[in-house]
Amino acid sequence: MGIKYFGLFKQYLVKLRMEEDLSVARDLQASMLPADCPEIEGYKIAARSTPAREVGGDFFDFINIGENKLGLVVADVTGKSVSGALVMSLSRSVFRMVSGNELSVGEIMIRANRQIKKDIKSGMFVALLYAVLDTRDRTLEICSAGQTQPIHLLAETGEAVLVETIGDTFPLGILASADYEGTRVQLSPGDKIVFYTDGIVEAMNKKEEMYGFERLLDVVKASHTMDADSLLTEIISKVDTFAGGVEQHDDITVIVLSVTPT
Repeated sequence: MGIKYFGLFKQYLVKLRMEEDLSVARDLQASMLPADCPEIEGYKIAARSTPAREVGGDFFDFINIGENKLGLVVADVTGKSVSGALVMSLSRSVFRMVSGNELSVGEIMIRANRQIKKDIKSGMFVALLYAVLDTRDRTLEICSAGQTQPIHLLAETGEAVLVETIGDTFPLGILASADYEGTRVQLSPGDKIVFYTDGIVEAMNKKEEMYGFERLLDVVKASHTMDADSLLTEIISKVDTFAGGVEQHDDITVIVLSVTPT
């Protein structure tokens, strides 16, 4: 009888320790997410990150780069709980450290990858997209390391297209010699860019069907009259409706960047 109760007590202690770890990780993750989106004249940004479990692997960040440039980070880290939260913290710190006004997004990604590769343990990696918005000429430089392709809604034609990224696409922390390159996107008044993690397109319903890119593209295409906040809400709502109450196993993060119509 004593051995039985000792075993139950040991299980209780393990569970308590796990709950304490989750609490620490939750607090750490919450402290890293921006409380508010930047306010930029001529632009509107909306963002949301929803973990599928008590602690997620997704995060996003905004980095001020000089007077007229803003860096955007959208990332998905392998590993949950404290280990994943620590890699999130490391990744955010590295990008804030290496981002500079004179560096291309490709060079920033290369430098960040080398540092992250040195600092994280084998088997962990970070699927991350880094973009720099130049508010003066309405250009967006985008570099992807294993992250999903952004969607560009063109106000002039109403077309919603996936942005093709170039260069190596290895997630950060896998290959120290990975060579990343940036893609330049010209924005026009009324355009929108949607950044998102794979939790959106891989959301499952009761039939075990995935939400997929086509449904997401359709939602974005139909949003030409919406502002950034409304489109963000619409994307999340459509995914929730599709899932029909099925518990999701991946986090969902979305950033919507819109150019104010003239």
